Amino acid sequence: MKHGSLRRSLSLILVVSLLAPGLGSAQPPAGAPGPQPPGDSTRAAPPPAPAPVRGTIPGPDYRLGPGDVLDVQIAGRLEVIRQQVVIDLEGAINVPPLGAVPLAGLTLLEAHRRVAQRAREMFRFAEATVTVMTPRTFEIVVSGEVERPGTLPATALRRLHDVILDAGGITARGSTRHVLVTRRGVESEIDLLAFQLRGDLTQNPLMEEGLKIHVPARTGSVTLMGAVRRPGEYELGATPSLRALLELVGGVSQAAADGDARLTRVGADGRKETVPLDMRAALKPPADVSLQPGDAIFVPPNSVLQDLVEVRGAFNGTPESTKSTVGGKATILQRLELAQGERIRDVVVKVGGASVYADLRLALVERNGVTGPRQRIPIDLHRLLVEKDETPNITLQNGDVVILPVVEDRVFILGEVKIPGAQDFRPDLTPREYVALAGGATNRGRLDNSVVTFRNGRTYAMADAPPLEPGAVVTVPEVAVKWWQDYLTIMSTIATLATAYTGLYFIFRGRTN
Repeated sequence: MKHGSLRRSLSLILVVSLLAPGLGSAQPPAGAPGPQPPGDSTRAAPPPAPAPVRGTIPGPDYRLGPGDVLDVQIAGRLEVIRQQVVIDLEGAINVPPLGAVPLAGLTLLEAHRRVAQRAREMFRFAEATVTVMTPRTFEIVVSGEVERPGTLPATALRRLHDVILDAGGITARGSTRHVLVTRRGVESEIDLLAFQLRGDLTQNPLMEEGLKIHVPARTGSVTLMGAVRRPGEYELGATPSLRALLELVGGVSQAAADGDARLTRVGADGRKETVPLDMRAALKPPADVSLQPGDAIFVPPNSVLQDLVEVRGAFNGTPESTKSTVGGKATILQRLELAQGERIRDVVVKVGGASVYADLRLALVERNGVTGPRQRIPIDLHRLLVEKDETPNITLQNGDVVILPVVEDRVFILGEVKIPGAQDFRPDLTPREYVALAGGATNRGRLDNSVVTFRNGRTYAMADAPPLEPGAVVTVPEVAVKWWQDYLTIMSTIATLATAYTGLYFIFRGRTN
């Protein structure tokens, strides 16, 4: 038992004595350098990353030029080369060991590809990156309708809108749709409003060396009112198109009654004229509406759209009526809101009833045709208002025009009379007496066959006609003449001339003898 314990103790001491030197040699002394990886141990460690660039970071479309400070990094399998270089006046950078690489005029993406290609030509597994550390700075000339015109510093990261804001912005007299930008001697027109409303970057270009900006005076404008996305006054662009303007401002709102819009335009005589404008039909491609300075377009919303009816003629009227005269008799013009289901009688009552000069039997309603021209619907108001017959009491529609003419205080004598025309109405005169007032019938007139036509369209022979009314027409027809009667008249005229000539001949011959 003792021998077994002794053996185990000796074995343990032997193992510890064998392992102790290896453990001691595995720990390097303090401060000793650790193991180095294979490779070039003389190359210094890569420099620390540069501080991030403040402000806008140039994107891949940034165009390089002399003065830009670039960070160029070339990474191989075992080493990294990183340098900050400036594009010189000749437009190149010098990066050892690549040498001179021309980059001016290239975009940042194109410059990255060029440097990477040059690096791979020299190092088999090289990768290169190019970033802009500090954009170049140059001067821009801003003139015209800005608050502070002059020369301003700018970088290639700034855009047109930024530079104009640096100049104090455009004045109230300045144009936002015709800004002139001169680049390398070529002048172009910029619609800055398109950038402001739609974010169109093509109308907000980046700045370059030698750029000139001129803001001209504001040109003519139009006004959008009502149910549009952005109502207000807008300057006309290069194309005075209503469709283009609506696309710029976002179009009409969802609640717009665009089929009932109105266009107000100033004419050559300075007067304003308002016409209806169905924008759905007028703007259906390829149709368009050409705008003029001073135009005003109102698009009513559906919520306030009201059916209207127009009343004209011999009505008594209301204080809101526009009054005029026809033949010395008072007439009116008035527009009324039309309630659903209203009829002729309702509208006549609204405008104060028919006047004493009204020709009740000749009233009519003009109505827009469904597919054709306006319809003219005769309305006998005498039957409706006097005889109490509801047949003419039709239901009115939006846009109807109710017309009530004034009664004619004259009788018309036409046909084969010596003085055709109108004669003042006198209830005591007969048709024959009216013909006499017109100078009587001509030689070709046949008085016995004369006819009388009344306002209601009924026609009578003159002998059977009832007493005349204002507006009646007396017509004297022409006598039918046969061909031989014409020849007889001609021969009779020739005979008369021959007789006269013979008489004159004998008279003068007797005097000479």
